[in-house]
Amino acid sequence: MHIPFCLRKCLYCDFYSEGCDDAELRKAYTEALLGEIAHYGHKYGKALKADTIFFGGGTPSLMEPELIDSIIKALRKAFTVSDNAEITMECNPATLTADKLMGYRAAGVNRLSIGSQSFDDEVLAALGRIHKASDIEDTVKAARAAGFDNISLDLMFAVPKQGMDKWRESLEKALSLHPEHLSFYSLEIAEGTPFGKMYQAGTLEETPIEEDRRMYHYALDRIEEAGYVHYEISNACLPGREARHNLKYWNLSDYLGLGPSAHSYIGGERHSNAANLAEYIKVGGVGCIEESYINDLDDDAVEYTFTALRTKDGVSFENFRDKFGQEFWEFHASAKKEFEGFVQGGYAIEDDKHIALTRKGIDISNKIMALFV
Repeated sequence: MHIPFCLRKCLYCDFYSEGCDDAELRKAYTEALLGEIAHYGHKYGKALKADTIFFGGGTPSLMEPELIDSIIKALRKAFTVSDNAEITMECNPATLTADKLMGYRAAGVNRLSIGSQSFDDEVLAALGRIHKASDIEDTVKAARAAGFDNISLDLMFAVPKQGMDKWRESLEKALSLHPEHLSFYSLEIAEGTPFGKMYQAGTLEETPIEEDRRMYHYALDRIEEAGYVHYEISNACLPGREARHNLKYWNLSDYLGLGPSAHSYIGGERHSNAANLAEYIKVGGVGCIEESYINDLDDDAVEYTFTALRTKDGVSFENFRDKFGQEFWEFHASAKKEFEGFVQGGYAIEDDKHIALTRKGIDISNKIMALFV
């Protein structure tokens, strides 16, 4: 569920959103979203079964709790949503209150993904974030009081005005809040963003790759020491608290995306909605598909291999055989010799059941994954 509203765009963000704080526009958008839900409810009905719902953005926590409640109710009416579904909301600490959090929890949201990014105000300002470091701790405390027992914190490293010392401090402060889940991302300077333009103009420098990797490996050591399981390149959790929704993407499971710019993968078909809020509202959320194509077996096998290698478990040969009716190394025969070189170099592992990247291999993951594309 894409919620395309932000009070202000962050300097690094290349996701689709509109900067505004308009309650009437949020209501109009919700009506259009309900229209798209009804459309796919008519197309798929109760045959579409889901055990995760994810409100992403933008800033979903700008939405009034009653609007989130109406969306969740519509989803349950249109589709088969399991009683114990993981229902996640991304949120910005600057947009939350205790009442809002209690409202979201009452509506059925049971997992929060808090866009912390840093616990240093200078770094937050450099990123263009609207919240302060103190807001993060206040939000976590209020969320616990509202009944949330599944909280994820997002952190960014290799950002301007950070350095290793501030990265260590942010990580320690995040761990002190005892989140069930942590995501940690290296800053990517995307073309067209303010950071991208600053980089092109020579007013913003990328963090040297050596420093980037030192920050990443320090984080891996520290979170594992704290009892977290590093289960995907950029994600770690307490045992059993993986993000069930994100696992869908890495396992090539079906998912339905709703809202402007949302992407879907259902029954081998990929489609995406146009990134146009005004048009989406105008047509009531129906008929906004911009691109659509059918994956063939080779597409699916390649995508599954690429995404599964992001995870700690890697690619299971048995799962590959079950999904695609072929042996893994028969399908990827052209990659076998070069992959074995990465195994010998300590960048990957292989046994009779699976292949996976080592921690050393994560640093050159794109190069290894490219073998299978």
